[in-house]
Amino acid sequence: MKKYILFGAGNFGKSALRYYGQDAVWCFADNNGSRVGEDYCGKKIISFEEMKARAGEYALVICANAAEAIKEQFEKNGLTDYRCYTPAYEHFLEYMKRKLRVEEIERIALCGRDPNTDGIVEALGTLGMADKIAQQVSSPEEIRTEQIPDCIIVSTMVHHVSLYARLRRRFAQSRVIDPYRQYAYYDTDDIVFNPYIANADAQSETEWNRAVADDEAKASIRAYVEAVREDVPLFEYIEIETVNRCNGVCSFCPVNKKIDPRTPQRMDEKLFYRIIDQLGALDYEGELSLFSNNEPLLDERIVQFHRYTRDKLPKARIHMFTNGTLFTLPLFIELIPYLDELVIDNYMQELKLIRPVEEIVRYVEEHPKLRKKVTVVLRKPDEILTSRGGDAPNRRELVSYRAETCALPFEQMIIRPDGKVSLCCNDPLGKNTMGDVSRESLTEVWYGDGFQKARERIARGREQWEHCKFCDTFYLY
Repeated sequence: MKKYILFGAGNFGKSALRYYGQDAVWCFADNNGSRVGEDYCGKKIISFEEMKARAGEYALVICANAAEAIKEQFEKNGLTDYRCYTPAYEHFLEYMKRKLRVEEIERIALCGRDPNTDGIVEALGTLGMADKIAQQVSSPEEIRTEQIPDCIIVSTMVHHVSLYARLRRRFAQSRVIDPYRQYAYYDTDDIVFNPYIANADAQSETEWNRAVADDEAKASIRAYVEAVREDVPLFEYIEIETVNRCNGVCSFCPVNKKIDPRTPQRMDEKLFYRIIDQLGALDYEGELSLFSNNEPLLDERIVQFHRYTRDKLPKARIHMFTNGTLFTLPLFIELIPYLDELVIDNYMQELKLIRPVEEIVRYVEEHPKLRKKVTVVLRKPDEILTSRGGDAPNRRELVSYRAETCALPFEQMIIRPDGKVSLCCNDPLGKNTMGDVSRESLTEVWYGDGFQKARERIARGREQWEHCKFCDTFYLY
């Protein structure tokens, strides 16, 4: 049997290496030329060209979140014998177990056909739901509307993002699931994760800009926006900032505590509960976080707010990012039951654990069931990150991706403490206000004139919206 070459030396590649086994994998390959020759997880990294030259000797596996664009790259270069790996099946099973009751689902439709479809059928069989598959079709138009299924599952990696959008728009009354979407921010079994090993290209602005220019996610984002721009589905991600302060000093952040120009604000509890109650009435099951451009543990009500949110939104995926400096072990133990994912950004230039985080790591090591919930990420406070629409204080070499569009205004709602809604998460200073949920409902803001105008312009290119001209974030939830 041929050994594998795993294309994509990142989190997906690391997961694939665990899946196939060290002995079955010859090496990694990657588009990032600066990483060629490196060792990653005990395997060397080769270039795309070397992989292409040796394709007949090895089995090729695409291991990347932006698989659609990479598949196009493979096929343009005559590489048609390959397979795709995704850790999505594990997330898919967790999603199905948590959000769906088998007895409530009578009919399932699988939409899309490729070799990955067999894996979806196998996963449904694991859940005892294979006999509920009523339809297997290639496109949304083929689904029989006289028997609209309770659940529609995207069963192909080919253009899965735009297919998911079309299904959500066409079958709003059905639950639509895309198992290939990234449900966790960090797909790793490591409690402590060092992102600089997998992403060594972001050490300078020049390297960052080169990596963004090569980012294959742009094609998926264009396809997604094209699919939803005329009929926007409800947001799938919401951030609720309850206090607008951070105790961090990160040089890349426009609102670090040394330079934050915002007037201190604290969300009124009545407003917070009204927002959560509205989400409950919408049966919201997307991503949710009770923070935005702030440190959430600065709000002493944070556990109380999470308890209420979990009670009202049992299907939502609730996550938190924190720098961990204010954590105590009792606070962690009290908070963690209400979260689906906790990411602790441990900021220290020397990449060592701070004392409060050391205690939490020991606790998680002693309670293995928490490993899937908790990831400590070693971070440098002086690192190079996205330009934040040109507002990042430590960025100087700004690049404009004028003709590229953005998915964020079509996917996420960002609520500031006073109820005003920002264009996206890259607007910590509140330069753009789409509406005010202290005066309007969530849906009135989401489908209101502010968002409608912004989406229409951004769909035509980032240069059409002033604050987006120098934004280099390319992300899909």
